Amino acid sequence: MMNKKVIQRIISSITVAFAVTVMVSCNKWLDVRPSNQFDEDEQFSTEQGYIDVLIGTYQSMTDEATYGAELSFRFVDVLAQLYGNKSSGTDYYRLSATYAYTQANNNQHSPRTIIENIWSKQYNSIAQLNYLLKRLDTRPAELTEANYKLIKGEALALRAFLHFDLLRSFAPAYSEATVGKKTIPYVTEFTVSPSNVLTFTDVVDRMETDLQEAIDLQSGFQEIDQIIDNQGTTSSGLFDMFRQNRMNYWAAKALLARMYLYIGDKVNAKKYADEVIDSGQFRFIPTANRIFDERDSLSNISFTQEHIFSLYHSGLRNVADNFFKTTALNPEGSDLFNTKPVLDGIYESAGEGLGSDIRSTIASPSRWSEHNTSAVYTKKYYSDHARNVNQRLIPLIRLPEMYYIAAEASTNMSEALEYLNAVRDARNISTMLTNENVSDETAFRNELFKEYRKEYYAEGHLWYFYKRLAYTSLPNTVFYNNMASVYTFPIPDGELEFNPDYN
Repeated sequence: MMNKKVIQRIISSITVAFAVTVMVSCNKWLDVRPSNQFDEDEQFSTEQGYIDVLIGTYQSMTDEATYGAELSFRFVDVLAQLYGNKSSGTDYYRLSATYAYTQANNNQHSPRTIIENIWSKQYNSIAQLNYLLKRLDTRPAELTEANYKLIKGEALALRAFLHFDLLRSFAPAYSEATVGKKTIPYVTEFTVSPSNVLTFTDVVDRMETDLQEAIDLQSGFQEIDQIIDNQGTTSSGLFDMFRQNRMNYWAAKALLARMYLYIGDKVNAKKYADEVIDSGQFRFIPTANRIFDERDSLSNISFTQEHIFSLYHSGLRNVADNFFKTTALNPEGSDLFNTKPVLDGIYESAGEGLGSDIRSTIASPSRWSEHNTSAVYTKKYYSDHARNVNQRLIPLIRLPEMYYIAAEASTNMSEALEYLNAVRDARNISTMLTNENVSDETAFRNELFKEYRKEYYAEGHLWYFYKRLAYTSLPNTVFYNNMASVYTFPIPDGELEFNPDYN
């Protein structure tokens, strides 16, 4: 999966050592020597060197090719048909909306290049983690016991996180028919040699192993300081700050819940979802006194109190401005928006007790920017205040998902509805779901879908929901062929050529 040039790029990127520590707007610059003078032993001669490589992986994940855009609010949400303006036009997201995965043109953002970049960038980040883990295997004397456990625990959990998204992107959904088939490599070594392509079961087993070790290592660090009013912990060390937004103890458990649900193990999915819910470390944003004004230093449109794992992206406002909040007189062709009637339908704005939903387009204050009724943008990633840390976070795991997992994994309808109603209540919806209006599994599945769609607009979750549950058609779709044929991304040609295990 990685040739020598890729390895060289990874090592070169590590020498940069990364200028900004996660969530901190300090000017902490490091002396950097040219890549051809790289000294691995020098990089890892101090505790800070290990921290820099770990933080560098988080920063690599903010690349627009992955969670900085395509795997959060752009490509995968276009696939989920969440942006109505992609039903026409000729740009690369129109091609994505019709699942033209092999389409390649002169535009570097064609569906084909988007998919190839997802593959390569994810494995590049994994390689960087393996580079770090290789050095940690010696139990370095430069590290305190606490930081050794934190760094290794986060690295293992991140490795599992990155592989899981590769699995659910490039492999068919889990089923009895696919469980024994080859899927993707699960790479645990820093090497130029291709890794074996593993079966679905083997990839999941390795994920489980990484996550359980990560949980054990971080078991002494369960307290999470919340990102509230742009303040973090009072700890004297930068590495101890803002653990809510790293792959922490609870994030590893949340990922286990997500993984177990994906493979149909509802008992374990509910177990870990409940543990995160009951931890008391995360809470729903208050419905009163909320601020959704992007110009305010305290604006919190992505509900950061609910983040279990998120990425800090210092340039997020610029990325968001290109797609979600145009300053032009008319919406631009590359923008991602929907119409007000469609969004009002998603949020059931006309329903009894539903119009007060704080996520809806009619709520005040608003999380939406309405150019006109035909062009409404989410403000989730936009900030007009230089000191607003909250608005520079890309949420990857949030608290509501744990309630949705627990609901789906519940053994009786009453309990399942209690979980859904907990989120609805937190969103200021006064009408609760009951056994009378949700009487069977089909009705429950429909309500669960509606809650996912309301909650995760522009967060990249809905596509995987559709895939996991084998939806044969999608709402507001511009694609009317066989959905089963498009849920799995094609393995890039370069990987098929480089890795003989695919033959």
